[in-house]
Amino acid sequence: MSNNPSSTPSHVRETADLARLGLTDEECARLEPELDKILDHFKALQELDLEGVEGTATGGLQDVTRPDEPEASMDPEPLLEQAPRAVDEHYQVPRAVGGTE
Repeated sequence: MSNNPSSTPSHVRETADLARLGLTDEECARLEPELDKILDHFKALQELDLEGVEGTATGGLQDVTRPDEPEASMDPEPLLEQAPRAVDEHYQVPRAVGGTE
């Protein structure tokens, strides 16, 4: 990041495009001052003297994993007995998009 962060409508447009946001030119112009404020906060963070300050992002945690071993599946019959509707060993749910059936 440069020492003098400032945004332009093209920076806002580029950031919006990277985030796949469909912003209009008016929205980009309106968001420019907000992006400037965000960049100013990052500039302030960059100016901090953090020499000797230990990072806390990981906090000394260790990755906890278990072996990925195949196991027997649950018997679907008791679960399907509780379903409001079941078809061919599957839950049948109302359509979420495109109708009610």
